[in-house]
Amino acid sequence: MSSDVETNSQPAAAELYLEDIKGIADEVARLLFIAGSTRGSAAAQLSVYASLLYDELIAKVNLRDHVDGIINLTGEPLSSAADVVDCMGYRAVASLLVAASKALEGESLEAYRRDLELFADCMGWLVSPQKMLSDEQRGAAVLVSFAAAINKWLEELASS
Repeated sequence: MSSDVETNSQPAAAELYLEDIKGIADEVARLLFIAGSTRGSAAAQLSVYASLLYDELIAKVNLRDHVDGIINLTGEPLSSAADVVDCMGYRAVASLLVAASKALEGESLEAYRRDLELFADCMGWLVSPQKMLSDEQRGAAVLVSFAAAINKWLEELASS
């Protein structure tokens, strides 16, 4: 009987984990979208909150286990997170962040190829996503690059 409960709870836990990731990614992208069209302290507050939420997403997917050498592939972002969200739309960014998180667990990014290419172009990646070794590496690159883009946005807000 105990094994039935464990077996049934694993899919539920995986669904809950995925819902958490989706919720966080959507909220981060939405907050940055709003902050990008706002100025002053409201933009800063929304952006700091988005950054804190993104840190939670990074922790949930154990990104630190996947980051070795990623910065050598992506370089410093050319665009801020608000610019990327403005360019792609917050729903596309949120979907790509979720897909990148799932890629760390072995899922394919094939369905997101166009969004991934646009994201890489916006960010000014040094290496094309197609030249990366795996979807896991591409997913880590998206998440690391977006974290750097959030930092770039926060720096822009602080200097204005």
